[in-house]
Amino acid sequence: MKKILTSIVIMINLISFAAIYNLDICLIEQDKAILGNLTVTLENNDKPYFALFPNLDSYDNPKLNALFESKEKNRIEIIKVTDEKDNPLEFSYENYPSKKFREYQRKNGILKVNTDKKIIKIVFKTYFSDKSNADNVAFDDIYIWRFGWYPIIINENNDYLLPHHSVTVKVENNSNYIPIISGKKIDDTYYSEGKYVSMPIVFVKKDSYINLTLDSKDYTINIWYRKGQEQRAAVMATHVIKALELHTKDFGKLKYTSINVIQDPYPGMYGMAADGMFLLGDGFFTTADLLLPGLLEPLTFYVVSHELAHMWFGIGVGVDFMNNNFMSESLADYSAHISMYEKYGNDRLYNIYLPDILTENFSEILTKNFSVLDQIGIFNLGYYNINNAIIDDVDKIPVNFASYIYYNKGKRALFSLEDYLGREKFVNILAEYYKKYNENEPSENEFLDFLSKYIDKDILNDLFVNPKNFDASIKYEDNKIIVDLDNMKIPTKIRILTNDGTKEYVTIENLEFDKSEILLIDIDPDMHTFDVERHNNHYPPLIKSNLFDNEFSKFDAYEINFKTNFGVINNFYQNSSIISFEKYPYYDFGLGFYSLYSDTFTMLDLGINTNISLNPNPWVSTNLNYLKSLYNSYQDLNGQVIITIPKKLDIGSSSKALAYSTELLLNGEFIDLDNYFLNPTLIYENLYNLGLYLSGSYYFINNDTEYTNAYTMDMAYFFNNYFSFLNSFSLELKYANNPVFNPLYDKISLFEKNNILLSQFNSVKEVYGINFELFNFSDNSDKRVNVFNLFSLGDTDYTLNGIYKLIDYENLFGISFDISPEIYFITDENIPIDLDKIFLKK
Repeated sequence: MKKILTSIVIMINLISFAAIYNLDICLIEQDKAILGNLTVTLENNDKPYFALFPNLDSYDNPKLNALFESKEKNRIEIIKVTDEKDNPLEFSYENYPSKKFREYQRKNGILKVNTDKKIIKIVFKTYFSDKSNADNVAFDDIYIWRFGWYPIIINENNDYLLPHHSVTVKVENNSNYIPIISGKKIDDTYYSEGKYVSMPIVFVKKDSYINLTLDSKDYTINIWYRKGQEQRAAVMATHVIKALELHTKDFGKLKYTSINVIQDPYPGMYGMAADGMFLLGDGFFTTADLLLPGLLEPLTFYVVSHELAHMWFGIGVGVDFMNNNFMSESLADYSAHISMYEKYGNDRLYNIYLPDILTENFSEILTKNFSVLDQIGIFNLGYYNINNAIIDDVDKIPVNFASYIYYNKGKRALFSLEDYLGREKFVNILAEYYKKYNENEPSENEFLDFLSKYIDKDILNDLFVNPKNFDASIKYEDNKIIVDLDNMKIPTKIRILTNDGTKEYVTIENLEFDKSEILLIDIDPDMHTFDVERHNNHYPPLIKSNLFDNEFSKFDAYEINFKTNFGVINNFYQNSSIISFEKYPYYDFGLGFYSLYSDTFTMLDLGINTNISLNPNPWVSTNLNYLKSLYNSYQDLNGQVIITIPKKLDIGSSSKALAYSTELLLNGEFIDLDNYFLNPTLIYENLYNLGLYLSGSYYFINNDTEYTNAYTMDMAYFFNNYFSFLNSFSLELKYANNPVFNPLYDKISLFEKNNILLSQFNSVKEVYGINFELFNFSDNSDKRVNVFNLFSLGDTDYTLNGIYKLIDYENLFGISFDISPEIYFITDENIPIDLDKIFLKK
């Protein structure tokens, strides 16, 4: 009886919502494709204008070298289009209408059916790419596609908006794979629970993946994981249950009765959500417990919470991903962040209480909490002079800064509103927003209009519409201290300490205080605003040091640090100690001493050691170091100046990337009038567009009045193809008037007798060489293996190179064999390692 009632409820749901998509599909393993039969019943106002989303990724990017692209592409084929009675219907392909996509992407992005029939049947075949991404991809034991793998009716005036629709899916039995589909299953058909932006589809191999099922108060949780990951799956389940509990309390119950969580084999610590399911990167399963099991659990919970929040914001309430993606990412990230406070009482990034001696060591390396992590993005907006509003479309923001706008700046705007209204009231407003717009796609204007019922429009304008970077500051005028909000109405918390105690204000206007009454002032003490420069937020200025413990951020505090360094140079022991004064990342001034000892630890020298580093902007940096002996006349001044030329790099995305391709370096060292060198270097790198790297250097060396002039040029070129042979080559040209080059210093011969040959070339005047990549191969393993729980080994690349060098007019031929395993450490950080063996013959 319960099953019959469920069927009736679902049928009523489908009848009350038109534009039904009925799918009959099967997995074609040998083609890495889905073959589908789609029957669509149109609404009265719908036009048979279908988006073919896989085709947006089906063509080579003409702006990107093949080095950065996968040969395998997604695509969808339309095999047949008929009416309800299987009569053929005329159809055509059109370019996708949105100009926010590039021309190469838009080709054949639309299926237009010439009919006025309300029921249309489409036979299609959708192809997965191969192991090159986390989504829309086929691995050895799993197929994944979240959005738009079947034709979907869209409004041609939208850019990238998937309208909510009802959908059913019937899957042909497969002896090897299990389908994972969001929705209620009745007999052999899955029914969407309400309207979805798109029915996600995942197939997992039966002998590889296992399902852990747990029931929470409101939902059934299914964790799909690879065999051997039972412990991590159980941990994931607890995170999912807790995050769902918190979000449901805050924003209301979801329409889904079950949530599927799936281990994605692609490396990394990431999540990707869809209706009723989300993917978690392999890093949360395979490498999360490397070295220090449990260290990264707060990070894991945060990502789980963020992806689940999308089922309220971004999927439940839909967005146009090209026009108002902030309404997805900002809201989801804010929801995840406040859930951290509810679960942990703070927003720490890792488990600082883990009882292991290494925890303290990692605390010096890892960012401590999510507020500071967000501030990195906010700071970069100011440092790189990125002036974009949160509501800006994706084509208006440099592609490599879009996440800073939509995630970090957008979330900080929401935290500012929380400060202004109080968390409870603001969360209730967001719950009302979800209730009103669930299964709809409001515009950014509708979003702001909704908020304007509770918040002044001037505040909303400065938070979301004004592109100006915000820089609140402490200023001084006569005997007054002024809290200056940079002529912007940004709700900002001010914390003040006086002799009478601590007071807090939330203001949108400048504040003024008598200096005599104030002990301390902190602007935005909780890092809730998108203030790009925080060193000027405090009176008196904050100071942090490695000499004593405090929790000040490097973005807030000036630093006074004691730095020591010990090394061995030519069998002598050198120690240096410096006290440095720093303002991150702009400057670092250091003063101290150095000492030099013999191998018997007899002091040989003692002197002054100074260091200056200047980084006024991302494109210029200077580092100078000066040593002066107190025992003799020895002195050493060495330094480096780097100047890069910023440019907008077109990599075929919706917007250009802000980067540089030209770099000028000046290295030098001065010991005395008879011992110094200068080395200017010019580098041009455009691997993304041209696959090209060029470097030229000049060296002027004065060594005891023996003058050396040396010139070097290096070039590397990657052909724009996907061949596994003759894929790249490199050139080297080196000339000097004195023997200074060792062209084989980094080579180790495969045969011991050849090492004698290598030693013959340790100091030469001329080197002209070419290196051809003869063959390259990758095992493309998508199953990583942990080694003694210290690191994880992924796929391995193998390269065979042919070498020719003309060294001081002697010919040298050789073959080198490179092995490059993918090594991953904690946080799934990839460390490139090259193992090189060489065979040479004169």
